[in-house]
Amino acid sequence: MRTRDQAGTVERGARSGSPCANMECMKVFIGLLSAFLILVPATKSDSEGKPKLKVKAPRSVFMKPTGMRSYAPVSIRIRAELEGTADDPEKYYCLAEEWEWGDETESLYEPDCDPYEEGADLKKIFSATHTFRYPGTYKIYLRLNRGKKTILAGQATVQLRGS
Repeated sequence: MRTRDQAGTVERGARSGSPCANMECMKVFIGLLSAFLILVPATKSDSEGKPKLKVKAPRSVFMKPTGMRSYAPVSIRIRAELEGTADDPEKYYCLAEEWEWGDETESLYEPDCDPYEEGADLKKIFSATHTFRYPGTYKIYLRLNRGKKTILAGQATVQLRGS
């Protein structure tokens, strides 16, 4: 397919304005488009003064075949952001991250923080990368914990598609 953009530039194999020039690139580009999910605090109350966790994750990614029924591993980056203000900022200070990847593996990050002081900065961005080896639909859970207690939690779903 040939298209001409407003400046008269000819592009082959892509629609005008598309960042990709071939179908494989389009599949990857579409697969990497991300969706935002609002995840609510793990407590039952959802009143003001409780921050929310906004997670950005790809919904669907195409895996490249490497042979019959085998695929190249795909690394997926998940990013979560703490939004809003907390009535009790100390409760949200220095939280451990527990990632459950939906493929029977987990990742745990326990920060080493100074003791809380009034006005201390809260960590607002949480991210992790995980490598998946097989196509499928994976529910990814993020729990922000203090000790054994979950303070905030949420999930995102990622679908990895074979060709």
